Amino acid sequence: MVNDIRLRHDINFEHEIMFRPNTHARHGAQRKRQDGDYFEALAIEFDYYIRCQKGPLSLPSEQDPRHRDVTQSTPSSSKFPQRLPSLIIAIREVIKTLVPTAKWETVDDQFDVDLRMQELERGICNIASLFQWIGQLLLCSCSPMRDAMVTAMVAKSEQAVTTQNAVQLVDSIRDLLGVLETMKLDVANHQIRYLRLYLLEESVQFEQHQILDRMAAGWSISHERRWFERAYSHPEAQDQFLMFKERVVDRFVDPMASFPLTLANDHERLKHLQHDFRLCHYHLACGHTFNDALKRLGWTGPLPTLPYTECMKHIGAIIGAQGPDFDFGAHPDVVLEIVREAFKVCNTKALPDHGTLKLTAWYLGEALDQRTALYSHIEGNLWDELSMLVHLEVDAIFDMTPLQILNRYDPGPSLSSTKSHRGRDLSLQSISKRAAHIIVLHWRVWAPILYNQPDPEATPLRNQRIITEAQEMAERTRGGRVSLSSVNSSQPVLVQGQHQNRAHAASLSQGSTGSGTPMYTPSSSNAESTASGEPSRSGAPAA
Repeated sequence: MVNDIRLRHDINFEHEIMFRPNTHARHGAQRKRQDGDYFEALAIEFDYYIRCQKGPLSLPSEQDPRHRDVTQSTPSSSKFPQRLPSLIIAIREVIKTLVPTAKWETVDDQFDVDLRMQELERGICNIASLFQWIGQLLLCSCSPMRDAMVTAMVAKSEQAVTTQNAVQLVDSIRDLLGVLETMKLDVANHQIRYLRLYLLEESVQFEQHQILDRMAAGWSISHERRWFERAYSHPEAQDQFLMFKERVVDRFVDPMASFPLTLANDHERLKHLQHDFRLCHYHLACGHTFNDALKRLGWTGPLPTLPYTECMKHIGAIIGAQGPDFDFGAHPDVVLEIVREAFKVCNTKALPDHGTLKLTAWYLGEALDQRTALYSHIEGNLWDELSMLVHLEVDAIFDMTPLQILNRYDPGPSLSSTKSHRGRDLSLQSISKRAAHIIVLHWRVWAPILYNQPDPEATPLRNQRIITEAQEMAERTRGGRVSLSSVNSSQPVLVQGQHQNRAHAASLSQGSTGSGTPMYTPSSSNAESTASGEPSRSGAPAA
């Protein structure tokens, strides 16, 4: 977790960042199908072992008439599929990451693969007793809020054993894996909360060292250097940071514009900014269209504020109802809403005729067509205002620490009162703040490595000198700093119980690759935390 560069970067932008199940991944549906096939095959395997409880396992010979029935009910005949051994090993390794090291020997004894497989083959494996032991162990290690999950899992396993139901037994195993995954997520989220200040304050130096390691391994950044030089080669270019800032803001104007790989960790945030800028342009185009509709109806006064606000509010609702597939065109519902509100302002009782709707749709289309002067006028005004706001925001936060910047832009769920659309404020002020945050953080990471260097292919030794100078500069300009040594020496990193030592904490921080491994997904501030924040019964972190 500590070495996850994406997490170390994203923690600069969210107070409530956390691990959560990666159920909405690109291959989520495919993975669910694979899981279903796996557990279906596992149920067949358990069903075969249930037959063995009447006596030792012995496959009929090929001459026996029963041979065909048995082999058709199992994935293979003489060679039984190796699903259960690997599953037992995976569960064992995950449980060992969640309990104190003093209990590891007992866990190894309970999950002795050879012994358990022999018991299954001879029909003497007490599965109910094993689940009861697992339940007692997890109840001593997890947060009290997970007790209901563990109890339900044990009860389901007992019922499955009583009724000899292989499908229900496999469901119990799935519940067990779900409990283990939840506990691992709780531990990881506890680590993030405990080490958040350190991870935040050291994020720039960590990213720089990660980048230098990649460059030393052969990663070329010459293309990114050329992307920057195309802006800095402008005749009026004088300040590198100013040109970089304007280069990034230029990307917001063009929804099809791409960003260099150096901004890969901010790609999703930048795409959101592009989308929000486009929404601002769309709302302003609708405002121009609303004003034109009023003039065509004979309105001679100033643009009425309240009807205009109501019209924009209703248009925002229409856009939200269309979802991500909205094409930012002259949508009939938007045109009708503009005409309806204009008729209301002018006290026109008649229904809108086809000609009025057609003219309004044409004007809105002109405001949204990149080839027209009206579009360029709207876009130019928005760009000028956004560039000015970004400049002011950058100046305001340039000398702040990462924690100060985070508190300025993300005060936390209890302090945030921003009115938003789908969780984000769509005003230019909000866009400028989010853009300034990305720009300043990116410049701190990449300026001493790329933008301030004449040779992007510098040697690793030279890069190490560059990063050392950058760290010394950061020490002079930043305030208090949390070091890892102080964290480790002042108190245990994660463990407070008498029987849980630092080796257990180290194993938790390294994580495991077994089933139930927590997946970090960005932009998780809207997700509910799975951690309870309560101390566990054994003194371990709330898991």
